[in-house]
Amino acid sequence: MNPCPILEKYGGVWVFDGTKLNQTPANGRRFATGIRNAVAIEWNAKQNALYAVIHGRDSIDTLFPKLYTAEDNATRQAEEFHKITDGGDYGWPNTFFDTKLGKRVLAPEYGGDATKEPEAGKYPDPVVAYPAHWAPNDLLFYEGKSFPEKYRDGAFIAFHGSWNRAPEPQAGYKVVFQPMKDGKANGPYEVFADGFAGDMKDNSPRNAQYRPVGLAVNPDGSLLVTDSQKGRVWRISYKGK
Repeated sequence: MNPCPILEKYGGVWVFDGTKLNQTPANGRRFATGIRNAVAIEWNAKQNALYAVIHGRDSIDTLFPKLYTAEDNATRQAEEFHKITDGGDYGWPNTFFDTKLGKRVLAPEYGGDATKEPEAGKYPDPVVAYPAHWAPNDLLFYEGKSFPEKYRDGAFIAFHGSWNRAPEPQAGYKVVFQPMKDGKANGPYEVFADGFAGDMKDNSPRNAQYRPVGLAVNPDGSLLVTDSQKGRVWRISYKGK
């Protein structure tokens, strides 16, 4: 349906009054829309701006087998890192950012043919487009003092891993570092911490040993990483060369 009625109450970011209790959705103001699933959402104090890493869509192969293969579904719908602005529209469900083509395309539900682009300038491109189905579940801008200078003001992202990458191997299950400068990407992302999943039997997420889900900075500047499988917390610190 166009416009999509789901966007009236879902698929966006709402602002609430931080001084009032017992608010309901009716008390909020829709700040931005077209956002499929922004679990990883964070205010960047230095930029005075909101950012989010958005879960990309699923099932393009099963819904549209004439346009997309199972391999396409496993690899092409980016996890999108965006600066979220007041009144912004980030394209869901009308579009998705295609990692193979390196551009935003119309969703098949809205006239897409696997290459057709939306109206120019209507939706922003992501700050960074991460691989499909890594499942970004937390975002943190590092303001600690103990890590080397290159980490200052950069972004850590916890990727939880997804169920929807068959027939490709499971992926994600790691913490990446995204260099940033003036609120924009400053180079490619780096894998900061990996190996959480261990040996995943049957290529199934439920068999992952650990799955990164949350991030925080300790008062001493070390990074804390939480896990959703067993409730473990890791502390990662820097002790010099």
